Amino acid sequence: MSDTVHIRMYNVGFGDCFLLTLPGNHTVLVDAGFHSQGKGAFSGDDLATQVVEDVKAIKGEPRIDVVIATHRHQDHVYAFNSELWDELDVGEVWLPWLEDRTNEKATRLWKKHQQFAMNLAAAVPTFGLDPESQSSVQFMLWNAGIDHAPLPGFEAWSNAGALNRLHEGFARRDRARPRFLPETDAFPESFDCPVLPGVRIHVLGPPRDPKLIEELDPEADGETYRALALRGAAAGAIPDPAASGPPFSEDWRVPDTEQTPFPLKPDEVERMEGLAKSADAVFAAEKVDGMINSTSLVLVLEVGKARLLLPGDAEWGTWKRILDDDGARTLLRSSSFFKVGHHGSHNATSKTLVEKVLPKGIPAMISTQQGEGKYRNNIPLTDLLSALTKRDIKFVRSDRGSDTLPNGFAPGVGLKWIDLEIPC
Repeated sequence: MSDTVHIRMYNVGFGDCFLLTLPGNHTVLVDAGFHSQGKGAFSGDDLATQVVEDVKAIKGEPRIDVVIATHRHQDHVYAFNSELWDELDVGEVWLPWLEDRTNEKATRLWKKHQQFAMNLAAAVPTFGLDPESQSSVQFMLWNAGIDHAPLPGFEAWSNAGALNRLHEGFARRDRARPRFLPETDAFPESFDCPVLPGVRIHVLGPPRDPKLIEELDPEADGETYRALALRGAAAGAIPDPAASGPPFSEDWRVPDTEQTPFPLKPDEVERMEGLAKSADAVFAAEKVDGMINSTSLVLVLEVGKARLLLPGDAEWGTWKRILDDDGARTLLRSSSFFKVGHHGSHNATSKTLVEKVLPKGIPAMISTQQGEGKYRNNIPLTDLLSALTKRDIKFVRSDRGSDTLPNGFAPGVGLKWIDLEIPC
């Protein structure tokens, strides 16, 4: 029996797909998504084909012991549309508690969220957005499964189709119904799983309180690595300037009856209005995007002395709860691997987590693809990467398999993945 954990990060671009091999050749698949524009080495059936082949090589049979979908964003689940997954036997499927279709609280939350998103999608053509903002908003709506324009070659695929396979698909299951985590109000919630002998699972998110799920903004708490708080409204509400009163006293204000001494030209007014609409649309799309991220599973898999921290794309509401709890912080302090959240963005990896909680010198993986457009630009954040380096956290990026990799990491065939071995 191997005394190591093997982690394979597939190069799917701006998305996640990880295959874990645990002692006894037990396998865990964490997400299977890919980028909307096909960046990375895989898309669709290609990713499913590779994972199935890899699992057969590991186990000698088409079986994954646990399939985990951290949250419903398409860059984490879209490849589950492939019919090739139905070749697999599966032990269990794990999903966030919000994916339990019999849970009334979850159903209400999704209805509220989807109505907001669909209204935004319907309104986007009226905004007259600049091309960069248009690209950002369209990506976020696509990723949320709201903008239903199909990708070329994937006309039969959808967010709902991927979720249906996770709920009901695969050739055979040991446990017919998914586990919807956390299953209780215990925090952290810990359990053993019959298909993963010798593994202790700790569930740190998502919260079962919808208010925490909708708390998205780390900037108010000084927990973001983004240098300038350019989008404080990304948490949902765009600030109302009238709420805090005018910035100057009456003596300094020009009466409304007086003509503006330097009037704007019509084209300047049109440009200013266009910028405001672009900002409003991007903020609203970020709210759609961020709320789904906050439904992410946050798991610690304890395998011998190895502790694998797998936070999906969890945002600040989840992390704030984790960092405020002594038991949860203790788990994180003993982490021996870190999957960097949300591709290295500003709102999924707090300063406290990196600088005060995670152990120095551990390995980390970032599934990412620096892209164009406001939403993906500067991801992964340079300040975050610098903070990881300062902490001596040895990280690799899925899109940089050609780099000289730290000890323990190895590039895959054709730079399609990066492997890591961790002693346990």
